[in-house]
Amino acid sequence: MKSMFQMIATLACVLGLTACGGGDDNKTATTETPQPAYAKTDLVTGTGETAANGDLVTILYTGYLYDSTKANGRGAQFETSPTGAGVSFAVATGAVPIKGWDQGVLGMKVGGKANLVLPSSLAFGAAGYTSTTGVKVAANAPLVFEVELIAVKKASPSATVTIKDNVVGTGAEAVLSKTLTVHYTGWLYDETKADFKGTKFDSSVDKGQTFDFAIGTATVIKGWDRGVLGMKVGGKRTLIVPSELGYGSAGTKDANGAVVIPPNAKLIFDIELIAVK
Repeated sequence: MKSMFQMIATLACVLGLTACGGGDDNKTATTETPQPAYAKTDLVTGTGETAANGDLVTILYTGYLYDSTKANGRGAQFETSPTGAGVSFAVATGAVPIKGWDQGVLGMKVGGKANLVLPSSLAFGAAGYTSTTGVKVAANAPLVFEVELIAVKKASPSATVTIKDNVVGTGAEAVLSKTLTVHYTGWLYDETKADFKGTKFDSSVDKGQTFDFAIGTATVIKGWDRGVLGMKVGGKRTLIVPSELGYGSAGTKDANGAVVIPPNAKLIFDIELIAVK
């Protein structure tokens, strides 16, 4: 059975952690513990580069079954990254199925360590997982990870969303696995304009109808998934989205075949977060 490290490494340090099961494993760990709330506790504050949306990060990790009676929620250990070897993935892009890693590592600095308490929805969910030590993580089991951020490679400009907070919200926060209700307006990016807003191509405001989407599920363009993370209800944010994180070389057309968004177009959006579900 491959470890999480091996699976991620196999896919060029970007994808991995595929949940798996085993029929021959001789150790089984089950849990009937109620789901804890997500919690992040900083154990060591780093002093290096900060992990931001889209950055390639490298971490060391140790995973534990959740036990509410233990310090930091740490029950039996089920897996740890190989000594001296890090696991790499593009943070906050949905590249790693453990959504709690995306959520927890975002904003950490190199050298930092954190304890992450994860409900099953932010861990392996209903699929479960079988570790290299033969411990079977049950379906819907909450977990705890200690993660140490050891390296950050900054995303290229073409893979980065430029974010400007116009109004900082005070309500619930937009995090991975949540469904968001937003109002939005999108324009083609025009560098000749003072506000960079060229031709308007879509607007929920004009339609008088809000738009719902589940963050981190690839139901919207990547620029939205990355750009709305961390917003709070009541907040208003402007996103400048490069083509790579928008509609790419395909662009979009309307029902009559007319071009709406040209190929390789940079876009700009105003987004207001109405609700987090």
